[in-house]
Amino acid sequence: MFSQVYTRLDRYIAQHVVMASLLILFLLIALRAMFALLEESNAIGRGNYELADAILYVGLMLPQKVLELFPMGVLIGSLFGLGVMASSNELTVMRASGMTTWRIAGATLKASFVLMAWVLFLSEVVAPAASKSAHQLKTVALSSGKITSSSSGLWAKNDQQIIQISRLLSNGDLYDIYFYDLDEQYHLTQLTHAKSAKQIKGQWFLFEVTKTKFLADRVETLISEKEIWNNPLNKSNIETLTLKPETLNIRGLVSYQDYLNKNQLDSGEVTLAFWQKIMMPFSIAVMMLLAASFVFGPMRDVSMGARILTGVLLGFGFHLVKQSFGPISLLYGVSPFIGAITPLLLFAGVAVYLMRKSS
Repeated sequence: MFSQVYTRLDRYIAQHVVMASLLILFLLIALRAMFALLEESNAIGRGNYELADAILYVGLMLPQKVLELFPMGVLIGSLFGLGVMASSNELTVMRASGMTTWRIAGATLKASFVLMAWVLFLSEVVAPAASKSAHQLKTVALSSGKITSSSSGLWAKNDQQIIQISRLLSNGDLYDIYFYDLDEQYHLTQLTHAKSAKQIKGQWFLFEVTKTKFLADRVETLISEKEIWNNPLNKSNIETLTLKPETLNIRGLVSYQDYLNKNQLDSGEVTLAFWQKIMMPFSIAVMMLLAASFVFGPMRDVSMGARILTGVLLGFGFHLVKQSFGPISLLYGVSPFIGAITPLLLFAGVAVYLMRKSS
């Protein structure tokens, strides 16, 4: 009998927390979308980039913004949901009936599994595809259709030359670049391949360059270690098409990491993004536990406005700690796994301490 009652109470608590979290998340996303559209207004009018393109770009980027705001939304929503129940004395009645604070916190954590499943779906399926489409849309519009991308990389046309860039790294470096020079009849006259291209002090350079000239009676091949490149591609277009590691799914991050390791390139940033992606579902559980610990602890008798303000401050604090520990771990040669898990352990420790103190 009691187990059935507790099961119903668990569902009741979970329902309140999930609905409140989704409501807060919706409000945060609406606010973030408005600011994002204001940011995009600066690019409207460049090339073929119009207001409709900006709206579509912002819409396609929303799944990625949802992932960034999810921990904060869950924290504020959990504080709000549990706070409403505390203000109406529902939590007091539950505790009086024998339900411990840990049991109520456990019911809150059960709700996190629903949100975890949604986050994983967004992170692995929706956000990567939507972000890639958004970047392609913006680049094509800004370049007036002269630049596009496909599964084989970035393609651009510059007079009688077609440029293919197979890999664009997040730091702006380019790898496996092909130049196809055509005559007026669109016959291939020269094929150039560069293993990499980097910008050094404002000047672009090609490295490990192989040129193959197709003459009337023979084929000539020239090899050089380094050449200056007057890059015709607009820097903003390259930056737009360069996907950040955090926008990739786990499979894409593993593939990216393998590529960097095979080419003896630094993969620390990608490895950090991989572990942060793995830890993301657990951050939801930590935020919910932290919310429960504050409702039963320091914020037991405060107003709803104070709870929401605390949730905002804690959410920003978690975001700042997460953004700080990662780069710091890379800077000092600490394992990216440590940089990714430390913020979770820190906030989980605070939550457990407050729960033990209040129980």
